[in-house]
Amino acid sequence: MYRKVFVAQNADDLNVKLPDDYLHKGIEVIAFEIKESRNEILAAKKEAAKKAHRYFKTIQIDLGGFNFNRDEANER
Repeated sequence: MYRKVFVAQNADDLNVKLPDDYLHKGIEVIAFEIKESRNEILAAKKEAAKKAHRYFKTIQIDLGGFNFNRDEANER
């Protein structure tokens, strides 16, 4: 998935470059006007990232004694 939020300053800005991962693939592009300002969107994203960071920081697993056994993992 690729998402880009921007404000077009001129007609040329309406051409969106997509990553090369989308070459030779069918894609769907959806464009709509957003009511929030760019700063409000960025602030909301930062707050969501902080919440996610705090959440995942509480989930910590000690893998100190774990040994990976490739043969066991590939058994069927």
